[in-house]
Amino acid sequence: MLLTGSLLITIVLYAVGLPFFFLFLFIPLIPFFGRSQRTKRCPVCGWETTGNENFCPFDGTRLDHSDGE
Repeated sequence: MLLTGSLLITIVLYAVGLPFFFLFLFIPLIPFFGRSQRTKRCPVCGWETTGNENFCPFDGTRLDHSDGE
């Protein structure tokens, strides 16, 4: 829905000839800017990641979710 509205506004502004019409293409991306990534930390060695890993690649310990500080 956001993408459709964004494209419609962009087309209308382009047809009218207003500059910066392309900025409305970023409307669907707005929800991704405010998200914080969850950080996982190894309780044994302290290795941290924001990826999909569930176990530490160095010692094989299950990763704990930290607050993302």
